[in-house]
This record gives sequence, structure tokens and C-alpha cells, in this order.
Amino acid sequence: MVKVLFAGDVGGKVEALFKRVATVNASNGPFDLLLCTGGFFAPTGGPDDADYTGELLPYITGEKQAPVPTYFIGGWGHGSKQALEALAASDSNVKYLGRSGVATVGGLLVAFLDGTYSAPVFRSPEAAGASAKGPGCRYYTEADVDRLKLGLAKAEGDVDVLLTCEWPAGLCDGVPDAAKPQGLKLDGSALCAEVALACRPRYHIAAGKRAFYAPSPYLNKDLGAGGHVTRFIGLAEVGNPNKQKWLHALGLTPASQMTPEQLTVVPEGTSECPYEVALKKRDAQAAAEEDARLGSQDWRWQQRGTKRQQRERAPIAAPSLGRKDIVKDKAKTAFVRNVPFRATEDDIVDFFSQCGTVVDVVRRTNQEGKLNSFCHVQFDSVEAMKRACQLTGSQLLGRTLHIDASTSGAAGAARVVKPVEGCWFCLSNPNADVELVASVGEECYIALDKGAITDQHVLLLPVEHYASSLAAPASTTEEMARYLSALRSCFAAGGKELVGFERYMKLRKSGGNHCHFNAIAVPAAAAKQARAAFERAAERHGFTLAHLPKVAGDAAAREQLQNAVGEGEYFLALLPDGSRLVHPIAYGERFPLNYGREVLAGLAGVPQRADWKACEASKQEEEARTERFKAAFQPYDIMAG
Repeated sequence: MVKVLFAGDVGGKVEALFKRVATVNASNGPFDLLLCTGGFFAPTGGPDDADYTGELLPYITGEKQAPVPTYFIGGWGHGSKQALEALAASDSNVKYLGRSGVATVGGLLVAFLDGTYSAPVFRSPEAAGASAKGPGCRYYTEADVDRLKLGLAKAEGDVDVLLTCEWPAGLCDGVPDAAKPQGLKLDGSALCAEVALACRPRYHIAAGKRAFYAPSPYLNKDLGAGGHVTRFIGLAEVGNPNKQKWLHALGLTPASQMTPEQLTVVPEGTSECPYEVALKKRDAQAAAEEDARLGSQDWRWQQRGTKRQQRERAPIAAPSLGRKDIVKDKAKTAFVRNVPFRATEDDIVDFFSQCGTVVDVVRRTNQEGKLNSFCHVQFDSVEAMKRACQLTGSQLLGRTLHIDASTSGAAGAARVVKPVEGCWFCLSNPNADVELVASVGEECYIALDKGAITDQHVLLLPVEHYASSLAAPASTTEEMARYLSALRSCFAAGGKELVGFERYMKLRKSGGNHCHFNAIAVPAAAAKQARAAFERAAERHGFTLAHLPKVAGDAAAREQLQNAVGEGEYFLALLPDGSRLVHPIAYGERFPLNYGREVLAGLAGVPQRADWKACEASKQEEEARTERFKAAFQPYDIMAG
């Protein structure tokens, strides 16, 4: 546990601060650190005033030491510029955190934003002059906020403490008057609220008001790992005449050392996030105003700029409308709400390019032909998507964006781990051809194909109803890999090699697609031509295949396939050397259902048996074929013995 003291606006009263801290440290310590927020220096003078011979000077020169290591923001006021430069060059245990960012302080992950909001400075610090630049500036800029958000994107774990010099807007919305701090103007800063939304801190410590305020905690939105609460604590200025609390002590276990269960505890009396409520109201009002202003012209922003612009900027992102589909990957996709109607796809790409490479933007129209106020943005990496989610609460063309990870999951939708009525391959189905089953493992089984091309044509399937191998858990695909290895050994004993395929398509009949691999033994000479046979047949049908080199281990093979097909449908060919060929099946693509059997039948030397209907056999013949295969496979069966 880290024992921390927090202080509000110091206002140059350094001796009063450290005297009180020393007393508290002696009676209730020892404390590990002191974090100060709000204006640290005296409010008189200007940022260029070189006279910093006030109460801080002995701590800069080393004549005195703070009673506990001290870190502060609020670096403006009398002599602040010179003092900050001197502190940076000294060995003092009083340290300035900086303009903005995320840092580990005493084992805690601390986010901080120094200064207060001023519209002219925030939008154009250059126009505001030298006073808006560097140490000693009272106002933060857009660059300061961006630096903080970049720090959040790079940080690992949850923020323990957020320090700001102003209270956030919307903090007291919906709070009964009796519970609000008395006699204060509670307007707050919208930018500060957006920063709090982005940081999702466990504790938000703020100054800038002449009161102490500690409302009930509020619950942050669950981004997939469970929601946790934030406790806001507003501190008064040091030595204030109203005796409002300005020093607060906490014992904190760093979030990095907490279990998920500990981190996500929701205390009784927890409220909804006040900033989410305030931003929704503001966004609804802004959207209504924008709708009224734009009227029926909204749809024209579907276009992505001139053809010349598209040529110059390609291939940053494919056009949303009328383009050939690309491989979708939900793990790399962010879902963005409250997108301005007047935002072009170029605007969206430009905004999100700060997170990484944007490979696709999908924004469609509603039934009235107007652009939706939401879109999907796909990046080239999961890391870029996560950085994009950290930008939630940022503004694009005056509207606040709400950004979440797109619904994650393996290809083909949510896992189903119960039998599906009507599925031929679910063993619990009364109509399942259990007499064709040759081996049953812990999570998979082998069965003879009902319309077998040869006596050595089998299916490898998971027992549970998973749509594809990517949708199945690792334990299942690991067992499938063991079965495939056993089949290769069995076929090799007869001088043959294994060739096979998996075809994943979201079939609507019989409960949907049940993952299965076709595997067949082919002569060694034909096996050498397997890759060329798949590629020639693909060319005849008008599509191409990508080659996936052999990799070691099931996990690497799954990742390799996931990167190639994302969340979409696909055809995967298994080659004798352990490498694979893959074709992502695009949305709306008419894929030839018999393609895989066509190639296997040709390699097996019986092209006339490509149509499974030509391979129908009696029940007695099927049973006899199954018994012959079971006898041949038994020495290699992973479940034998």
C-alpha cells in the first residue's frame, strides 16, 4: 500500500504546507509522497518575473528538505518560470510533474494536466503569445491534452490518480442542492470532464474551488474488462480562512497489484458517470442544431473527396461505398459514435491516423439516405485500435466522439457450446450418422465422409458446435492438430500423404456451419502437385489464394489464419508440407461450394467423384468402410490404448 497526502492550491504558502504535512506525517505516517494540485505559486506577478526568493527558495537550494517527497502541478504565478527551471537543475525532493502526461510516482500510475482552460489559448497558443508557451503558463493547450492522451495510450494498466487544477463540468449535475458545496459557482470545465472520461482514474483529485467536496463514487463504462469506480475529491486552498479541508490522506494499493475482482468492486451508493450524462445532453443538442442547419444536404458528405484526392491519398482507407470488400477484423476495429454529419471520410481518417494506420472506414446511410452518426474504423493493429479507444471524449468538428472496441470474438460470431437442432455433425442429433464415427477424443472426433471420395476420405470435427476452427477454443484446435498428425502418419504408412481443407461459410440451414476439415490420402506423386491444383482451380473460378508458410504450434497457426481472414468467412487448404492456402470470402461473394471436393477428387485420381451425390452408398457399405478405416487407423489413434 502507498500512503499518499494530497494538497489543494498552495498559492505560495510553502511553509504552511510543509509544516502541516510534517505534523500529519509524524502522527499518522510515515507517508510515501505528497501530491499537490492547483496553483502552487503565489498568484501575484507574472510568468516572466524572476523573483522567486519566496518560501520555495530554500527547498530549491537544498537548505531545506520537504518532510516527504513532493510532486506538484500548478506551475504558474509569481516567479514560477525561473523557479521551475531552477528546480529542474536541482536535487530537491520537491519536483514539478510537468505540463501533462502519465507517470509512475511512488508506485502509483498518475495522470496529470497542469493549468486551466482558456478558449483562445487552447485553440491557438501561437496567437496568445509567449505567455501561452513553456513553463509558467497558466493555461493548457490542445497539445497538452494530446500529450496526456498519448501517455494514456502507451500506459499499461489503470490510472490510479488524476490530478487537475480545475473541476470538471457536469460533476454536480443531478446532485441534490443540500449535498452540493455551498456558495460556489459549479460551472466547471468541459475539457476537464473529457480528460476524466479518457483517464478513467480510480481517484480524481482537483483544485480551483474554495471548498472541499467528496461526492459518492461514479461508475466508469465497462470497456470489456469490467467497470471500476472513480472517486472525485475537490480540495480547498492551503490555509483558507473558511477552514475548508485542503489536505487529504489516502492509503492506495496500486491498480497493477489488484485482482480484477478487487478493482471492479462497486460500493453501495455508486452513481452513473456524471460526465457521460452531461456529454450526451450536449451532443444531442449539438446534433439537433447541426441537423437543422444542414437540412437535406447531409447525404452529399458521403463522397470522399475528388478523384485526384483519392489517388493522392490511397491506400489510406478504402471508400465506404461501392468498394470491393476487404478482410474484416473486429479485434482491430473501433466503433465510433456521435460522428459529425459534415465529417468526410478524409476527416475521420485524419483524426484517427494519430493512433496508427487506418485501413478501412465503414459508414453507411440510414433508410432516409442520410449518413449514420456512427461508423467503424479498422486499423492495421490491435494496439492502434486500443489507442483509438483512449481518445473517447475527444472532439471532431465540434462534436464529442464516443469510441469503443468493436464487439470482439472469433470468426463467425459467438461460441455455441450446446447441440444445435438439425445439425448433421452434432453427435447428440438423433439423425446424426454415428455409425460413420471412427474415433472420439476429448473435444474432437473423426468420421468417414458420408459421400466419401475414397475409403480414406474422412472428416475431422469438434464435438461442440463451433462455426469455424477460429471460433473454437485453443484446447479444441490443439486436439485437432494432434488428430491431423495421426492421420498423416496413418496415410504415410500406405505411401500416401494428407491433403485437406476447411470451408467456413455462415450457412443458415441445419443450425449454421459446424466446423469440419475434409482430409484425404492421395498418392505421393499427386501430393507434390497439391498447391498447383488448388491454385489452378481457384483461377478457373475467378479468385486467388494466399500462401501461409508452415509455423510451429497451434497458437501460431491460429494467429496466422486470424491475421489473414479477420472475422470473415474463408476457405483454407491443407498442403502435405504443413503449409496452407487461404482465401478470405468477401461479403456477397459467390464462392463455389464444390471447389474443395473438386480438387481433392482430382488429386485422388477419381475426378468423377467430385460430386458427393455420385458417391452415395448403402448403409451397409458405409459401415463396412468405417470398420476398415478404424482398423487401419487404430495404431495411430490418439485415443487408442
